[in-house]
This record gives sequence, structure tokens and C-alpha cells, in this order.
Amino acid sequence: STQSRSSAASDVYKRQRYNNGSVTFYGKGLNFDLSARDGVSGVSETQFSLNGGFGKYSSTVNVAKEGSNTLYYYSADNVGNAENTRSSAFTVDLSPPSSAHSVVGIVYNNTIIAPSTKFSLSTTDNLSGIRNVVYSFDSQENRSYSPNINVNGLSDGDHTLYYYATDNVKNEATKKSFNFYLDKITPVVTSTVVGDQHKGNYLYVSSRTKINLAASDNKAGVKQIYQRIDANGQTDYSSDFSVPNKLGVHYIKYRAVDNVENMAANKTLTVFMDNKNPETGIVYGSPQFFHRDTLFITSQTPVTLRYRDAHSGIKSTSYGIDGASKSPYAQFTVPGEGNHSISFNSIDNVNNNEEEKNSKVFVDNTPPEIFINFSIEPIGTKNGANLYPNYVRMYIGATDDHVGTETVLYSIDGAPLSEYSSPLSLIHI
Repeated sequence: STQSRSSAASDVYKRQRYNNGSVTFYGKGLNFDLSARDGVSGVSETQFSLNGGFGKYSSTVNVAKEGSNTLYYYSADNVGNAENTRSSAFTVDLSPPSSAHSVVGIVYNNTIIAPSTKFSLSTTDNLSGIRNVVYSFDSQENRSYSPNINVNGLSDGDHTLYYYATDNVKNEATKKSFNFYLDKITPVVTSTVVGDQHKGNYLYVSSRTKINLAASDNKAGVKQIYQRIDANGQTDYSSDFSVPNKLGVHYIKYRAVDNVENMAANKTLTVFMDNKNPETGIVYGSPQFFHRDTLFITSQTPVTLRYRDAHSGIKSTSYGIDGASKSPYAQFTVPGEGNHSISFNSIDNVNNNEEEKNSKVFVDNTPPEIFINFSIEPIGTKNGANLYPNYVRMYIGATDDHVGTETVLYSIDGAPLSEYSSPLSLIHI
């Protein structure tokens, strides 16, 4: 009888043999030997056929054909007795599996991935089937693959995924690799107040102020900046925008997302909309006199401007007299006799410019003119002065071209001044 056996019946051979329940598979390096014995006349020869015609067996035969193989063999003794032909069917698998990866989730520019991204490995084998698939990151140890591979334990930066598969008869695929960048860092977002602004109890702005938002990202790049004002919904930021023109505090929230969906936390810019002009008033000191619709003062009358701003505060106050260029405010007087016009206004710290105001005054620097009359004509002269009898009466009067006469004071022979009210009799003087 003739027997066949594999010359690879060692441990290596055993590891390269696989039976799926219906087909026996062998891997690379498969050889077979045939042996025969006859208890009477002895074995004359052994014939075999491997996927072709029969030939005489003489030594170990290598099986190099991948796929299905059938071995036929028999032996004959020295008196021509031949045994029935025997056969052995098997499949040789010489090809390694084929493996590929796919990115599951967010990827940008083919190689930049998000923290939530996973890897899926797919493998195929044409004959014995897949025994196992292993993968590793960078210089880490191999791990058995199970769907899907996450990147939770990796740091931000460049990494490499390695993977390969082995089939059931130990054909091992060439290790494949995929270089990628894991972007775990959110964008950095900044806000800039452009134009009118003043830092006080709040950051004060005006209706002319604009808000600029900018963002940068370490790798994937900024996909979008978002903005939200007060209780309004979130909108895409595209260009500088204004704060709502409503007096009071406003909250501007902003954030950005990069191209692998790393979303920055909300930032908040708090501003105070000051859309009110300052208020300035004018106060005239003494002396002054108001008659009908005209205010009379002198060139010695101090003029004071009173200003206030309830929010960002006063930046500057200025005034001008009779259309002259304005000057920074400090208490002043109005020179020159006659009608004058004083213009004035204030600007607050966010450049709200008060509408110019005007105040009209008349400067009266000319004193009244005094007249003295007597009840009778002089009766002569003495020492160069008019001479009057003792029953004469003296009358004092005064005229003023603008404000009129308030009082007339007189003194005779160095006596204290007295207010004149009626004609004076000089008999007792």
C-alpha cells in the first residue's frame, strides 16, 4: 500500500494547515512524500499525478500551484500487482490578504482628522480567509482590530497608523501605513473694538463703533466665526458690525470652529452703548442785568460753562465769541462794548458731539452820565464858583444809554455817600 505525507509535517507545517470544515488549505512551502510497502515480492514503483499526467515518484515533490490541487497516486509490486489509485484533494493559498483603511467621520484635506474621527479597516483574502488583523499607532504595540479604531489616547499632532492582516495559513500582508494629523486644538478667537471707545466703569462705545472678530487655528484652519448679540440668535460673522444703537449694556458673544469641527468656547465682550450727547449750559456771574429780552453784563462779568455727561463722561468743552475759532473752555469774560454771541458745546469720551448752542449778551461798560441842576440861576460868583442864595434847591439826575440808572449817590464836602431820592435844600449845609 502507498501512503502520502507532507514533508512539512513539522510544527511549521501544522501552523500552515487550515480546514474550514469542507476544504483543507495549505500555505507556502508545501511538499509531499510518497512511501509504499509490500509484504511478499516487494514494491516495484510508485506513480503519482498532481494536476496532470502520471509519473514515477522518486523524491519529495514541492506543490507550487495556488488554488485547488488533487494528488493521485498508486504503487505496484515486483510481480505486477498494482493497488487501486488513491487521491487527496487540497487547496494551496500562497497569497497574503489585502487590507485597506477608511476614515470614518471628520477629515479635512485628506489627512487632518478630528478627535471624534475613527478608522475602519477592511480586509479580503481569496482562499483560506482572514485569521486576524492588527494595527498600531506610531511606535506603540500591535493591537487586534475591532471596529472602529478611535484616537482618544493620541495627542495633538502628527501620527501614523500601521496595519496588516494574516490569513489562516499564515500568509502575512505587507504592513501598510497612513500618516495623519490629529487636530485637537480649538481656534483662538479675538475681538477688537474699532473706532469710538472709552474704558471706564464699562467699555463705552458709540453708534459709530464697529466690532471686528478674528480667529486663528493651529492646523486645520478656521471654518467659521460665529457671533451673537444680547439675546439674539447666533449668526455667521462675515465683516465688522455695529453694536445695537440702544442706550445701555450689550453682550457680544463669539466663538469659532475649525475645519475638523473643533469648536472654541464662547467668549463675551461687554460694552456700553452711549448714544447720548453731553449737555452744556452757560451761567453768567455778577454784575448782570436782564431787561425785557436782553441780558446785560460787563467785561468783568465771569462766564461759566456747566457741562455733564451721564455715561462715558466729558472729553472736552469749547467756546467761541462772535464766530471766532473755538477755544478749550476755562472761565472767561466777554470783552468789548455791545452785542455779542457766545457759541459753546461739549464732546464726550466716545465722541458724541453736542449740537452747538448760542447765548447772546450785551456788554455795557459805559457808566451813567450825571447831571446837576439848581432851582434858580446863580446870583453871582465867588472864588470862581457859582453863588446861590440859601433857599436854592439842588436837583441830581442821571441817564444811561443801555441799562438805565439803578441809583444815584452823592456826597457833599466829604461826607459819606448817600442815595439821592429828592431835590436837596442847601440851607442847612
